[in-house]
Amino acid sequence: MASNSVFRQQLRKQLATPSTTIAICLMGLTGGILAALMIAGFRLAIEQGAYLVGNGSYWQQPLPTTYRFLLPIIAAAIVYVLFRLSGSKHVRMGIPYVIHRMKQHYGMLPWRSTVNQFFGGIIALVAGFSVGREGPAVHLGAAAATWLGFHFDAPKNAIRTLAACGIAAAIAASFNTPLAAMVLVMEVVLREYKVHVFIPVMLSAVAGSLITEEIFGVASELAVLSAQDIPTTQLPWVMLLGVVLGFVGVLFKKLMLDVMETVQDMSLLTRLLFAGLITAMLAVIIPSSLGPGLTAIEQVLNHQGEMSLLTTLLIAKLFASAIALGMGIPGGLIGAVFGIGAIIAAVFVGAVNGLDIQQPLSFDSFILLGMAGILAACIHAPMAALLAIVELSRSVEIIIPAMLVIVPAYLISSQLLKSKSIFISQLELQGLPYQLAPVHVALQKTGVENVMETDFKLLLEPTQNELVDSLESAQAKTVIVMSVDEDNQALYRLVTYDINAGDSPSLSYTPIKGVRVTSTLAEVYDEIGPKRRGAVYIYETDDGQPCGIVTWELVRKALQRELA
Repeated sequence: MASNSVFRQQLRKQLATPSTTIAICLMGLTGGILAALMIAGFRLAIEQGAYLVGNGSYWQQPLPTTYRFLLPIIAAAIVYVLFRLSGSKHVRMGIPYVIHRMKQHYGMLPWRSTVNQFFGGIIALVAGFSVGREGPAVHLGAAAATWLGFHFDAPKNAIRTLAACGIAAAIAASFNTPLAAMVLVMEVVLREYKVHVFIPVMLSAVAGSLITEEIFGVASELAVLSAQDIPTTQLPWVMLLGVVLGFVGVLFKKLMLDVMETVQDMSLLTRLLFAGLITAMLAVIIPSSLGPGLTAIEQVLNHQGEMSLLTTLLIAKLFASAIALGMGIPGGLIGAVFGIGAIIAAVFVGAVNGLDIQQPLSFDSFILLGMAGILAACIHAPMAALLAIVELSRSVEIIIPAMLVIVPAYLISSQLLKSKSIFISQLELQGLPYQLAPVHVALQKTGVENVMETDFKLLLEPTQNELVDSLESAQAKTVIVMSVDEDNQALYRLVTYDINAGDSPSLSYTPIKGVRVTSTLAEVYDEIGPKRRGAVYIYETDDGQPCGIVTWELVRKALQRELA
């Protein structure tokens, strides 16, 4: 037991430093493996669920009409029962919620929301709601990796890094796209690039990709698409597609956010049943509208050139995705917009090729470009969009055209139409904070154990003379006095000479509060930052016995190093 305690202390001290240590790399790798295994179980459960409901073709062959109608409604009712049984006060899941928790709670997620996300995501995807699986994957990956950090009593700055590792591994395990997973974490979730975070995230993304290859094989879900070289003469058409995707991406965002705003005051049961009912009606009218995100690509390939059908499918998918996501069905947005982007590109290619141009546009290549462009327009992560398409298609020929479609799509969305990332808009609509002051951002990266002063003197209710003697003999040590209040609670005060007292040895007593050893300097700043002086004591065990001291001077020096 003693050796285990010493090991944990040594590990925690290494994890508290904002640098690339072997400890954080090994923890990140382990957290990534846990996240990848959870996502593998999630994917296998979805596949098994599809067979159990008689959907062997996974939405490529229409189910009987009555079945198509009832399945989403029954699924919505089951999801509601699940949410109520878990006892969650608020049903918040997916990437926007994870971004909020990363900023405000170091990536730690409530267990209730994680249970809801796991089982609710499976039910929604099996039932054919037009959502993606990456939203649940991000949530589950962060939860798995932070559970590991919590189990090892890791400092909160390391738990934040572990959450990023879990997310990267989960995305890589979900789509076998390790590069895109890394960039998505940095570009969308963390919204910053730091080497000491990037290295463990890279390791966990590799772990996620290898695990998914071992379980599901190396084939990409977009292996059916064969990207071809696009002639230079067709690049203007690529850019025009980007413009179209920018406008449609903003239209989809507005539609989804309008749905969210409209149903905000509705009860959870009403919202979910409405989502199920509308999806059911669309499924009866347009059977191909059923199915999550990427299944739309199969429909597009099966109906090339059928402009009326593709246009109808596009409208159905826009509404089905906006309704499901806006009303709170547990699923992801990225997979949904991938399907929408593919349909837009198919309609675009059909319209342009109908003009009898000299060299017809490559259908498969433009489908991939449609997915890249609309993703950039919706989530404002151009690099992640580019790498996702390159990895999903296993094609480097698509890189330059993808850049040319992403740039206009992103600029139309962010600059011309002044639209924010859809995740940020969701957070603002839900009233969830996602921004921190630069000081807090900087100080969250360092655990208190990395800078705390352990060579201090603790005295129990000493006399004035004993204190003076201690201050004189302590040299540079900090002196703390402990006393007991009326409720038998320990009180700690920092003792220094009163510099305003002249020659007399008058003493100054400053009450100090305690923070746990797993805290970061951001939490210390919250306690002593407003006064720009004082200290906090650090405790490890439940009895609150001080094991270290962090003064304002230590916080100031750490902040200067981080901002330098």
